[in-house]
Amino acid sequence: MKKKKVLLFGCNALVNEVAGQLDSRGIEFIIISQDKDCLKKLDANKKNVKRIDYTDDEQLKAIGIGTNVDTIFSFFEEDAKNVYLIISAKYINPDLLIITLSQSPDSAEKLQAAGADKVIDPYKFSGRKIVNMIKRPLISETIEHVIFGQSSINMAEIVINQQSFLNGLLLQDAQLSIHYNLILLGIVDRQSGNEFTFKLSNIHYKIKAGDLLVVIGSSDDIEHLKADIS
Repeated sequence: MKKKKVLLFGCNALVNEVAGQLDSRGIEFIIISQDKDCLKKLDANKKNVKRIDYTDDEQLKAIGIGTNVDTIFSFFEEDAKNVYLIISAKYINPDLLIITLSQSPDSAEKLQAAGADKVIDPYKFSGRKIVNMIKRPLISETIEHVIFGQSSINMAEIVINQQSFLNGLLLQDAQLSIHYNLILLGIVDRQSGNEFTFKLSNIHYKIKAGDLLVVIGSSDDIEHLKADIS
């Protein structure tokens, strides 16, 4: 039986990082967007990309929805686009597994009502909730069971010290997926009330000593980063 593939909708840092993780594990995927300039950059990095109209059911079917696609990551940066795609894709194939990202504090319920199976909600994060979130299977379960299929994937917070090579870098320049095989979700700025900043919402945030990085990856990769930072 032909192995089914994963579709990533959107063209942004999170899509690129998840695509890198899928690629490293030999999982077939396609990145889909209408952002021609962004797709050109991804194509230059040898990513499998296509520019199609997500509002056209026939184009969605042509790319495999309803036949050889079993998982979709809907990571558009507008909630309305994610809702539209979820409804359309579920209409074509009700058994499709769809993971999406909440882009505003009140959108998670709308995305679930549209048919999303997993909604990653970064607005639930705050400094005092981080430890509980690590213990709960919100994001780690999605990554562990949907993307990687292994039990060693964890979510962790890592303190940045004064001597760290990350101190002073912008979030977008951390490149943890390249050097450590980790997905950087965001950062907790403890100087500003322990608020969680999701990476996509502020890629130009400058990392500083005392901040907490929130990352997803294997235990070994997380320990590797901790060792290099300490």
